[in-house]
Amino acid sequence: MDGIGAGAGSSAAVILEHMLEGWQGLGGDELHVVLDPTSRVAVPAGVDVEHVDTTRQTELRRIRAQTFVVPRVCRAVGADAMVGLLPSATVAPLPCPRLVIAYDMRHELLPEQFSFKQRWLKKISYGIGWRQADAIACITERTKRDLLAPRPWLRDHRIGIAPLGSDHVGTWPTVPIDEPYAVAFGQYGNKNVDMVIDAWGVLRDRGEAMPIKLIGMPDAARATAEAHIGRLGLGELVEPVGWLFGEDLQRCFASAGLFVFPSDFEGFGIPAVEAMRLRIPLVISPEDALLEVTDGHATVMEGWGPEPLADAVVRARCTAPERLDAARARAEEFTWRRMAESIRSLADQAIAARRTP
Repeated sequence: MDGIGAGAGSSAAVILEHMLEGWQGLGGDELHVVLDPTSRVAVPAGVDVEHVDTTRQTELRRIRAQTFVVPRVCRAVGADAMVGLLPSATVAPLPCPRLVIAYDMRHELLPEQFSFKQRWLKKISYGIGWRQADAIACITERTKRDLLAPRPWLRDHRIGIAPLGSDHVGTWPTVPIDEPYAVAFGQYGNKNVDMVIDAWGVLRDRGEAMPIKLIGMPDAARATAEAHIGRLGLGELVEPVGWLFGEDLQRCFASAGLFVFPSDFEGFGIPAVEAMRLRIPLVISPEDALLEVTDGHATVMEGWGPEPLADAVVRARCTAPERLDAARARAEEFTWRRMAESIRSLADQAIAARRTP
């Protein structure tokens, strides 16, 4: 597995860590993973790790490591297949089939949310990844549609669905709380933190607001949010929190009484499934991937903007216990073992096709 690029605390690192655990549970495979030593991925016992130094001149070192180290490891261990955690996996010739994972196509569909450099790098590296892959695993049907729509030539490729898992939240700690609070994410433009703040102004004016924590905010975004909160006089209700990691993040999320997720674009929306697994009432936007994975088990905004979001929050707070149980049952369908099984099945197909005369 080419795990280069799974930076510490990134979603890619979380996915790799849990997917390796799920794959180990399948048994019968010898796993090798190439990692940046700064990724701090907790690799399961029995998985061989090759660390490469990409701590300086990140892009150049990453490309060099993927170009030379990954193929060398494949040859040294006699790999049957190489799985690229990201589409921008090694572009060098390999002695075995390659499979890459497709998460979302947001950089193409919402380019204004990315810098020119980010868009350019993804266009080049991902484009090469799609063309070289013997198989592609998409995490939702939505991502598969977005991938194929501008690339009809990919329809002849081996493309499957490998949803992410949610079973990791079973160990998340919770703390007793005197007053229920909501949680929303604010680290990316697609999470619409400004709308959340405005919706809390609406709820405050109606006398229906509960405290909310805005988590995962870099310093610049946090300062902007604090100014917005100050203008609306919401300092007593809305708390912008910096980056949280490990148990701090888990405890904050798992102890919440409501999760608000008005995203305008997701490839999967794993926090929504985590909330369902934890029986936390959930508000989502009518976004394709979120509608797909929640499958009717979330409160959906009826429209777009602060007022529809505020209305959905009020409805979600009245979610009946049996609906929370049904949401949890839906979330339990998503396991990391299932993801690993799907990817291994695709890899097996690619291996068989390569061996067929």
